Amino acid sequence: MDGIINDVESLHKFRNEMLDTVEDLQKQLKTTEGAIEDIAQTWKDSQFVKFKIGFEEDKELINPLCKKIEEFEGEVLHPLENILRDYLEL
Repeated sequence: MDGIINDVESLHKFRNEMLDTVEDLQKQLKTTEGAIEDIAQTWKDSQFVKFKIGFEEDKELINPLCKKIEEFEGEVLHPLENILRDYLEL
């Protein structure tokens, strides 16, 4: 099939799902960060320290990813939805 799929509602739903995913990821990151800090008060072994360092490295990747997803939604998908609504006269 050649052509463009112009289902405005699917695009709108996809945009919302992306934003919900970012929000959920950020909430889970904060929850996990809090749990790790609580555990760090009692666990001092080398394996936990290694795990915590790995988590901190992963955390540094998650925040920029969330920002990029939000930017893509706002700078690409939202304007595209508006253009599509105008084109379809919705």
